[in-house]
Amino acid sequence: MKHVTELFATVAHRVKPPVLIAVGPPWPVANLVKALDLPETEVTCAQLDLHQTDRVRETLAEVEAKAEVVTVADMWDLPQRFGTVIFPASSQADRELKLDIVEQAAHALTVGGLFLTLSEYERDSQFAKLQKKIFGKCGETPASENGMAFFSTKTEESGSRRRHEVKYHAKIGAGASMEFVSRPGTFSYGRFDAGSRAMLEVAEIRPGDTVLDLGCGNGAVGCLAGAMAGPDARVTFIDSSLRAIALAELNAKANGVANARFVNATRLQGLEEDKFDVILANPPYYAKSEITRLFIEGARDLLKPGGRYYLVTKMPTAVMPLIFDTFGDCSVIENRGYAVVLSGAGEE
Repeated sequence: MKHVTELFATVAHRVKPPVLIAVGPPWPVANLVKALDLPETEVTCAQLDLHQTDRVRETLAEVEAKAEVVTVADMWDLPQRFGTVIFPASSQADRELKLDIVEQAAHALTVGGLFLTLSEYERDSQFAKLQKKIFGKCGETPASENGMAFFSTKTEESGSRRRHEVKYHAKIGAGASMEFVSRPGTFSYGRFDAGSRAMLEVAEIRPGDTVLDLGCGNGAVGCLAGAMAGPDARVTFIDSSLRAIALAELNAKANGVANARFVNATRLQGLEEDKFDVILANPPYYAKSEITRLFIEGARDLLKPGGRYYLVTKMPTAVMPLIFDTFGDCSVIENRGYAVVLSGAGEE
């Protein structure tokens, strides 16, 4: 969102503190905080992911602005105390996540409060329809190269909470089918990821294995791997997204993963060395290299001697040098158009 400050200036006079900035990329969020020029106690920035939360804090420091920064699984987890909610809606955000954020964040407004969406699209009709549905009315600024702003007033208490979620079924081989709940903003929304399936189909998972689902999303990989390892399996789910961890816990319980542990962390904090027989990783292909590097370098010391590390990717030439440097050796199995890279900790 290159022009968020200019776009916000067209509606800044409407803002009533305290202000909630709901999600949004770190730099636009930091620039909005600076433009608001309010006391730190009057501005809250809410994110769904600990990585993004850290980046927002870093960018706030860079622009010399201050605000409370929190991480939540859902926007309606925040108290209903805000006079204005600002949603900086990046064009890169999924449509379902945009709908979810607007509907959830509306619950954080006091009656009489303002909901303000900043869209970087020059012509955007989506938010006007959505905000009219929720608030009854919606004003908007003219279309411009800076984007459009949409504003609505909350005239009555929020109604029932409605989730945007999709359930799907998945199984591996002859294993039992499991049902998973997925929600916007988390990995594998709406369907079981094909790369995860390719990885699980070739992974060697033994009875009683201790499994780490690295970057677990809604927990589908860990649940299916746990079933493959049998009733004595122990599965740890880790993700930087609070929403993902909440889903993983929900899905693990629903699918009978008895010995489960859930860790919300940015850099694998809270995981013991020499703990896991199997680590399963499906890093996002589009993410910056430091995430993939973390998934590889951070995993090495977590494996037991003789443990197996699996990473699925469509860009093996990009990750294999890093895996070689970390593990000393690796092999590649092609499956379903994906490369499943296998390495291990070696025996003592």
